[in-house]
Amino acid sequence: MTGERARDLDTRLARTFVAVATEENFTRAAALLGITQQAVSAHVRRLESVLGVVLFDRTASRTTLTEQGRRLLPAAKTLIFAADAFLRSSHQEIPRIRIAEIRGRRMMQDCWAVHRRSHPDSRASFYDMLSVEQITAILDGRLDVGMGRLIKSIPEIESAPFRLDATMVLNIHPLPDPTLRGTRLGYTGLWGGRFSGWIDFCQTLAGEFGVELEQVPHDNTLLEAIGQGQIAGEIPPILALSGMRDYADADSFSFQYLDDVQPYYPWSIFWRKHESRPEVLEFVETALDVARSKRWLSLLDRNVETWIPPDGMHFLDTHTTA
Repeated sequence: MTGERARDLDTRLARTFVAVATEENFTRAAALLGITQQAVSAHVRRLESVLGVVLFDRTASRTTLTEQGRRLLPAAKTLIFAADAFLRSSHQEIPRIRIAEIRGRRMMQDCWAVHRRSHPDSRASFYDMLSVEQITAILDGRLDVGMGRLIKSIPEIESAPFRLDATMVLNIHPLPDPTLRGTRLGYTGLWGGRFSGWIDFCQTLAGEFGVELEQVPHDNTLLEAIGQGQIAGEIPPILALSGMRDYADADSFSFQYLDDVQPYYPWSIFWRKHESRPEVLEFVETALDVARSKRWLSLLDRNVETWIPPDGMHFLDTHTTA
């Protein structure tokens, strides 16, 4: 507006904000960005000063978004998308591969670390996005490679099996002989549209094996507080994926395999159909090589029934036994 001084923002601050929100840890965000932890802290302080809000609540054990931080995170992601698109329009800028990772998982980052060894000039931007958000972004041209569950094929998207993630139960304390059939189990089923793949998996599994399924809070801090009796409430053991043991604060919980059935959650890697950029296709090939070398498509050597949802049955064509 006339007479109003325009304000500008260093996009590095937004990128740091998104990295800390994704990693929930300043040290891991620094490693992801390739800068020092002190620089990450300085970026966050500067951004908070510019915006006039506090973005994170920090304790000795965890870093979480404040209400204002949660509100601003989608806008920060949009800003980074726009900045990357602007830079790609310059012939002087080496195109970045835009890669999505679901919060707390590090599969794509592990693949990128391997890829950089043979492609040191390659560059990437990582985004914290749920599967449904990734699919929309790929179709809109805002993302190159994603990972998640594809319940049905999408004509405009290519995909390949990426991981069979063993399902476990999560509880505050170890359980004696946890089973699936006919039991009462919890699942994080809030925000249905955003977690549709996981909700469908849990509900289909429950229907197959007569499980009494109920929704539980998605926030780990709340789950732990209920389990320790610090606040009123009662929750059953919760369905979880083995990969969740890599999450921050996972040590606060007990993860156990079920004694009667071993379910698997099928992760796919996906990208745009007819993708022609060699840097994107080379990264996809590296990711598939990493999946094979890490045996992500292997089944556990357990003498129990195996269960995979219908959309993941073709993964068995590529699996081996771990």
